[in-house]
Amino acid sequence: MIGLKGMTMSHNRILWLSVLVILSPAIMPLAARAGIVAATGQSEKTDPAGAGDEAATKAKAALKDTAAKVVLVFDSLPGEADAKQKMLDAVAKQFDAAIIYGCSAYNAITQETVSATVGVLALGGDIQASVALAPVEKDDFKGAGVKIGEGLKDAAVKAGQAGKLLVLIGACHVPKDNDLTQGVLSVLGEKFPVAGGAAMGDLAYFQGKVQPMHDVGLLLSGDFKTVFSLRNSGSNDPMDQVNVARDAAKEAVGETKDKLVLLFTFECGGRRDQMGAERPKELDLIKAEAGACPIFGFYGSGEIGKKGDKPAQGVGYHISVVAITSK
Repeated sequence: MIGLKGMTMSHNRILWLSVLVILSPAIMPLAARAGIVAATGQSEKTDPAGAGDEAATKAKAALKDTAAKVVLVFDSLPGEADAKQKMLDAVAKQFDAAIIYGCSAYNAITQETVSATVGVLALGGDIQASVALAPVEKDDFKGAGVKIGEGLKDAAVKAGQAGKLLVLIGACHVPKDNDLTQGVLSVLGEKFPVAGGAAMGDLAYFQGKVQPMHDVGLLLSGDFKTVFSLRNSGSNDPMDQVNVARDAAKEAVGETKDKLVLLFTFECGGRRDQMGAERPKELDLIKAEAGACPIFGFYGSGEIGKKGDKPAQGVGYHISVVAITSK
């Protein structure tokens, strides 16, 4: 394991074994709900620079006067790491590269489409973010999870009783997504709130740079609550797959639609294929439960989530939904 040089204190602190970035708080306008401002943007272009610019420009415009504290990017652009980097460079023209994280996907998902080539989520307002990066060495996915857990342990303790969500993404194709998850939980505790998914092509994004065969843990904390749903239709029928998305969103949102700030959805690429031409219908059903709040996620190579109070797990052919609501 190599040591890492220090960076500016306004954005991060560096630890051995993994990289921990603590994004500093700032005085910002509060959103109407939970003090969190969530803004998404998307593009269906295939040109990396053009798609990145369009999605980032939309997200930044939706933020209005609020400064972004952390930015998530998911994409399904054709090409290898060099194409992804061109996309990230375009996003970095709108947002500081030091706060840009994400991974490759089969498609990004926002409230506008399930077919985005690039999706961007910008978060600002009353929310804090800490980030850890870990390489996958010798196929030791659990070890990568342990490193992420160790990198975020102090930040999790510091957050105290605040609401928490660890978004776990990167190189962890099912069933390795569960190994990664269990590694994290072995450090942070088996009930720690974790959701996320496996990157298509094993490409993670950290501080605006492509990181092959790495995993990223993004710990969000603030004055919010999380409710999870993790479901599998158990069927290959396209409409059964569509309808299970409605059931997952309904379970996560519950009676809190008026307090909903953001809905994350992490879905299996296999489900995407099974839905076929019916796939846009699942977004309609999710939106019917979520209302007008932002929706963000991706179709990946495995998904991570929680069933009720059970420990988080990495699975395949599921939909993992997390509702973030005001307390």
